[in-house]
Order: sequence, then C-alpha cells, then structure tokens
Amino acid sequence: MTSIYNCPVCHCALQESMSSINSLSCQQGHNFDRHKKGYINLLLAQHKKSKQPGDDSKMVEGRRRFLDAGHYDDFANKIAELILAKEPQHILDAGCGEGFYLDYAVSKAIPNKSPDSKPINAFGFDISKPAIAAAASRYKNIEWAVASSARAPYQTGTFDCIISVFSRVEPNEFSRLLKPGGIVIYAGPGPNHLLGLRELIYSEVRPYQVEKHVDYFNEDFSLSKKTALTIPLSLNSNDEIMNLVSMTPHGQRINQDAADRLKATHTLNDNADFLLYAYQKIR
Repeated sequence: MTSIYNCPVCHCALQESMSSINSLSCQQGHNFDRHKKGYINLLLAQHKKSKQPGDDSKMVEGRRRFLDAGHYDDFANKIAELILAKEPQHILDAGCGEGFYLDYAVSKAIPNKSPDSKPINAFGFDISKPAIAAAASRYKNIEWAVASSARAPYQTGTFDCIISVFSRVEPNEFSRLLKPGGIVIYAGPGPNHLLGLRELIYSEVRPYQVEKHVDYFNEDFSLSKKTALTIPLSLNSNDEIMNLVSMTPHGQRINQDAADRLKATHTLNDNADFLLYAYQKIR
C-alpha cells in the first residue's frame, strides 16, 4: 500500500511493507522503521544542523505542562476555527512540537462531523525527536514524523491545509505540498507578545517586528484573512512562569542576572499577543 510519505533519500513514494505495518520502503530499497511509539524518523543525519536539533526534552515537558494548564486554549480554539472553516480532509502541522494545536483542531472537528462526512487525515512533523516522541505517545489518531520543513517528506499536492504555529515557513515546500486552493494557517507573535516576561529577562525590550510575517510567503500565496488575538495571562507560581519560559526562545538567552530575577518571581500578569494569518495557494 502506498503511503503519503516520500523517501527522504531518493524522493520516491514510500510503500507500507506487505509483511509489517511498522516499516516503509521505496522502490530504490531505502527502508524506514516506525519507532515503537508509532512515529517514523525521516530526518537524515546529513540534514541535521546539530546532534540533537530542535527542542530538548526539558523544553517539551515545560511546554506540555503550560499548555495542559489551559493558558493557550483560546489561541488553540482560534487556530482550529480558521482550519475547520475550510473543511479540510488532509492537514499537515509543520513544526508541530508536541502536537497540542493539531490535536486540538482534530478533536474539535469530531463532534461536528455528520455521519457521511469524510474523516480528517492529520499529519504532523517536527525536527525535534523528543517533541515527536511526546506527540506520538499521547495523540494516537495522528501520523507523526521527525523531519525538516525544508525537506518535508510528503507527496506533492497532498494537503488541503498546512499549519505553522510559531514555526518556520518554507513557502516553496508549502506550495508544493498543498492542493490547488489549499491554505496555510500561520500564527506568530504580535508586537507586544509576552512583554512582561521579556522585561524580566532583558534590560531593553522592543516590540516584535510583525511586518516580517508577510515576507515569509512568496507570490504563490495570497493573504485571505488576518486576525489579532490577545490573551491575558495570570501565572501564580514560579513553576508556571518557568514553564512559560521553557516554551520560548528566551530560555536559551538568559544571563545569570535574568535567571536570578526569574527565580525570585512567583507571580506574573502578562499578555500573550498573537497574529494569525490565512494564506491561500493561488498558483
């Protein structure tokens, strides 16, 4: 049986093995086994920029605790709303992390399905193996892979919708992967995203340059919708604050003074400031 995947070596279609559902191979003889947790690793060693690219286990665990606490549920709901408005049958989350937003959208769609509706086929990938392992261990109804956005190992013209939440946009690859008229739902920081947290960490804080968001997309895409969303955050323990830090790039830039300030902080009132875009493939 042909799968939705392409071989990352020769780009031929990968076939599910006749003898095992846990193995994929192409006509050139390249084989890829599924991990016991269910995901498949299609990131070749020569395409890694470091030994362990992407988020490490500590970052993944912190983000999961923060998201499980419900702090970003309104954000996830808005993403799901934009996705499901198009009634997609094949969804790809590019840079999916531990899978929260994709699962939220898929789960939200299920109660609204009529008996004759076609099922949603959901796929997610990330360059971080710990993130994909976490996704695969929890969300069993979604296909997960370790892969890179620059070399997404999926067949051309497969997806109705691609999601990119605070992740890298590869417009050429996204255009290749989308069906005609397909959409990309991109979410990034608004100008004042986590301003209070950033003021704790840095001596000088500037608004995010949101103008660069539109530069991520090329002439294959047209902006069909833009939405701003602000969510108030009230964090009442140092653990909650550190969970938030762990899911941002700021956690890797903290000097000792900032680390001391964070350690001494047990309450934080802040705002999560988001911009969401729907881009349609026009050619």
